[in-house]
Amino acid sequence: MRRTKEWWARLTPEERSELVYIERNASQASVGWDGYLPDDSGECNVCGSPTMGTTCMRCLDRWSELIDKANGKERI
Repeated sequence: MRRTKEWWARLTPEERSELVYIERNASQASVGWDGYLPDDSGECNVCGSPTMGTTCMRCLDRWSELIDKANGKERI
């Protein structure tokens, strides 16, 4: 769905900020490597939690929730 004024209006101001923050940080190409983590893992670009990719499942789930809400889909 296109991001119209109506689309954004379905989110609270805090949720809008959170969505933009997640999208900006999740799209960064580099992984934050930490000397205390195994070589095949890194840190989530959004929250900093240890993860095997660039974005952890918790942040991806939150992003999905916000997109669904903005699209007008109810989650059970």
